[in-house]
Amino acid sequence: MELTRVQEILREERLDAWLLLSFGRSNPVALEVLALTHLHLTRRFAYLIPQEGEPLLLCHAIEESLFPLLPGKRRTYHTWRGYLEALSELLEGQRRIALEYVPGGLIPYLSRVDGGSLDLLRGMGLELTSSWPLLLLFQTWGEEKLKSHRRAAEGLVAAKDRALAFLRQNPGSTEQAVQAILIQALEERGLVFDHPPMVAFGRNAANPHHAPTEKVLEEGEVVLLDLWAKEKGGVYADITWMAGLRPPEAAHQAFQAVVKARDEAIRFVAEAYRAGRYPKGYQVDRVARGLLEGEGYGAYLRHRTGHNLGEEVHGSGPHLDDLETHDFRPLVPGLAFTVEPGLYLPGFGVRTEVNVYLHPTGPEVTTPLQEALTLL
Repeated sequence: MELTRVQEILREERLDAWLLLSFGRSNPVALEVLALTHLHLTRRFAYLIPQEGEPLLLCHAIEESLFPLLPGKRRTYHTWRGYLEALSELLEGQRRIALEYVPGGLIPYLSRVDGGSLDLLRGMGLELTSSWPLLLLFQTWGEEKLKSHRRAAEGLVAAKDRALAFLRQNPGSTEQAVQAILIQALEERGLVFDHPPMVAFGRNAANPHHAPTEKVLEEGEVVLLDLWAKEKGGVYADITWMAGLRPPEAAHQAFQAVVKARDEAIRFVAEAYRAGRYPKGYQVDRVARGLLEGEGYGAYLRHRTGHNLGEEVHGSGPHLDDLETHDFRPLVPGLAFTVEPGLYLPGFGVRTEVNVYLHPTGPEVTTPLQEALTLL
């Protein structure tokens, strides 16, 4: 943990402390920050990082041996009364603290502290604020993570190419057969994923979260391949690629619309960086969706424009979203995210998805930019 930098941000934000609070695994964001995701925790713990001085860990006595050597001191409790007393003493003298919480639940990816705990802390006279400015420090990538991401992206592209070659040679294949090809290609490279890749033919591609079936590819249908993976211990890459077996003209037109929306979103971010400012996630989403709505596709938009990438494929950092949530967080250097506008019409769906990494000078697209449907 970069304790010195965390305490600098606490001072910059005029916060007295950051309280990382979790009941077992209820706060995955706190576990990620403290590098505790691999532990089997089942009791409440609190880790307080004050603006000045040493942090302090409060954990249940039977789980003390599980915790690594975090910076600062530690204290244990046995009973619920002991926990409340220790927590009150831990917070004595604090006034304004940060938590994994967003007022109004606007960003549920960060609203991880339960309402009862918020009531308890407010009852102690504390002013509660969101920890998102502190979390950005842990959601950005350094050079090693970026290299790992690039290797994962290369593996995704190779797997996509193998699946398309398989479809050309076996045009009557099923979604599940193509999915098996993708899985094999990813595993051969030592890549891991939290869920198998998605393959959708024709009408099934109109479901953004379709589960592959025995559906056979037929003439006139589109093919949607959505795959994501990472190296063990690395960060994710995530792409979507579109193909078709003599797909209808409407599919070509819809795909060109999402390509324009994708490129406009990336251009908006680049222009903001050139102007010396960091765009907000919701602003980028508005740009992409506004273009698609202007082209008459507003009724066929079903999800946000993009999501954060991290150790989880849907990372906890800023998303390109003003549809499902209002993500007001800035897109600062070191963050990575997808840009994936999609349209989901009654007979087919289309999506383009690329990954973007933010350098101090602006965005870099780290995956291929598909410009037209791949014809099988």
